[in-house]
Amino acid sequence: MAGLIIGVDVVLADVTAGTPPRCAGGLCATGRLGPPNWCCAPLCERCGGPGCGVGAPPNLCCPSRWDLGNTTTLCTSPEHTGCRLPPDATRACANNLGSVKQRSPKGQREDAGRGACRCYGRYSRGYLGDCLPSFMVIGSQKAATSKLRWYLSRHPSIDIPKEEAFHSGPNAVLAWDTRAEPTRLSAYLMAFEDVCNRSVISGLKMPDYIIMGRRSIANFHSINPMLRLIVTIREPIARLYSYFAMLLRLDWSPIGHMGKNPCMQRHLLQILEVRSSASGGIPARRLLAVPELDKRVALTPEEIMMANLACVRPCYPANASGLGDEGRMAVWHYEWLPECHNIHFTPLVHSMYALHLRRWLKAFDRSAFLLLRFDDLVARPLVTLQRTAQFLGIPPFDEGFKVEIGRENYTTVKRLLAEGTMSRESLVVLQDFFRPHDEQLHELWGESFW
Repeated sequence: MAGLIIGVDVVLADVTAGTPPRCAGGLCATGRLGPPNWCCAPLCERCGGPGCGVGAPPNLCCPSRWDLGNTTTLCTSPEHTGCRLPPDATRACANNLGSVKQRSPKGQREDAGRGACRCYGRYSRGYLGDCLPSFMVIGSQKAATSKLRWYLSRHPSIDIPKEEAFHSGPNAVLAWDTRAEPTRLSAYLMAFEDVCNRSVISGLKMPDYIIMGRRSIANFHSINPMLRLIVTIREPIARLYSYFAMLLRLDWSPIGHMGKNPCMQRHLLQILEVRSSASGGIPARRLLAVPELDKRVALTPEEIMMANLACVRPCYPANASGLGDEGRMAVWHYEWLPECHNIHFTPLVHSMYALHLRRWLKAFDRSAFLLLRFDDLVARPLVTLQRTAQFLGIPPFDEGFKVEIGRENYTTVKRLLAEGTMSRESLVVLQDFFRPHDEQLHELWGESFW
């Protein structure tokens, strides 16, 4: 079929073998159909709506540009917003290009007569025809959040997309500020399956959320005050080392990473400047782009960790330990200091668990949290998953649920010492820094985690 007149637009389907179909004019409602059948541009693959055509930028294809079902006005051009796509356009695209894999826009679901959206479980809430996530995995990086998400995604009562599902949609934090733009959250929720009227809950895994500020946390609470929060925690020094080792292994620039904190950039460049003579005079900023250089020139995880510590200390009152009156009041850094710009994005700050939990506890009750130890997720996964299912109020995992076992060669402080990977002096300095944070965490939860 070379062309098909649909309402006021034209849908072109190239039937040449190996050539993806094209939707001209941007009025294809189905978004991504799945390979090899593509109706819309890759940037628009998870949404659909006006402007979702070949080469259309994300701001033209977001579902937030759709009316929420309160209009009979039909879309007539890619620029037309607040309108409803002609039903025959949706049917024609689906019939010609295969079965729809992703959820359809809200207006289409309502036209299908599905009735009111009922959300499953105690902790979900409806939002403009969608179900909000019942839980979030908010941290921490390199503490088995990806492993936990993979396990949870295989439970029949849970939909928890990968983080990549949200990369082309609205900002992962701003979407929850519904006072500024109510429909932006609807666009964000399009990355989830449509779980309305099903015995399925949605979950969100965003390990960066643990460092959110009070305003963002308040937004989460105002949208769903019953939200459950899962925090995976790991001994802070081992987590920190594991993160920086990964950063170097993947050739990420430690200077360009972590929010480009100016203090971190300066400290790391100074280390490289000292070594530049060993590399034949290559400028320090170029050393990071030359992976084949002698390892004597490269940065080590230990050096980055100690630089991170040196930059964090001046940015938090009373060490942000939670000990003493000043420490208990400290839930954020001195963000007005230039040297502290984006310091909360640096991995060492992520390991200050009590600091962040005190901030979240100002909005959510302690009963809303489940803290899971990295060691338990690795060594006793099924027991940990059953705790999680009970916490979320869903049926338990099957006793025969397949889990990964036997992986116990992960980084620990004991191994770092035994293998000489880090100096005892650096470890002692880091342990002294984290001790009050760990004590505060243990006090908050009434148990020791390591």
